[in-house]
Amino acid sequence: MTEIDPDRTLASLVEETPACARAFESLGLDYCCDGDRTLATACDQADLAVDEVRARLRETRDREADADYDWTDLADLADHVVETHHDYLREELPALEDLVAKVARVHGENHPELRELEAEFADLAGEMREHIEEEETELFPVVERLDRGESLGPDEAARLREAIRTFEDDHAATADRLDRIAELTDDYAVPGDACASYRSMLERLERLERDTHMHVHKENNVLFPRAAERLPADSAEA
Repeated sequence: MTEIDPDRTLASLVEETPACARAFESLGLDYCCDGDRTLATACDQADLAVDEVRARLRETRDREADADYDWTDLADLADHVVETHHDYLREELPALEDLVAKVARVHGENHPELRELEAEFADLAGEMREHIEEEETELFPVVERLDRGESLGPDEAARLREAIRTFEDDHAATADRLDRIAELTDDYAVPGDACASYRSMLERLERLERDTHMHVHKENNVLFPRAAERLPADSAEA
């Protein structure tokens, strides 16, 4: 397979090979909200040797390349996001919120950071639930109309562009909350006195973070730009 160009963006590498996301996660490279950075720039900012990272990505790509990820149908991609990520959040957030509260109640005396974690996660869960509902009612139906070849008027196109910017801002705020949760849990490290519930909480929080990174990547770097490309040019500055 071809060499990995250090001038390619992180987002494009993950779009081509989703398994690269795991490599970026382990290296601490943000491929979703900051996915427009080139690999060279991201490595320089993180003080990583770009050739070593390229070698790691080559191994990942050659082992796990996924040709089925290249969606050109926006409606299919929107449906995929709902079925893969939104439905997961609807099921997981309430249960995980209860688990975080339980762990904070039982272990809060020895781990006072769990009290802040409980509050931070409750805010995150509420914001995520509201966010996915708004996407499904306000954004995805318009994206599906574009996919059917329907034209949008200038005002409607301008509203869609503004909605995309708002959702991207929401994604950035979510990333900040996830970073704080990772900080409060020492990157999901299991303390010596952790019970089974504590361990489960950490595992599920880490899974939520990874799922959200891929979720945001699919929207910020694939769905939103492709939808914007189909809007009338005169709506760009509206």
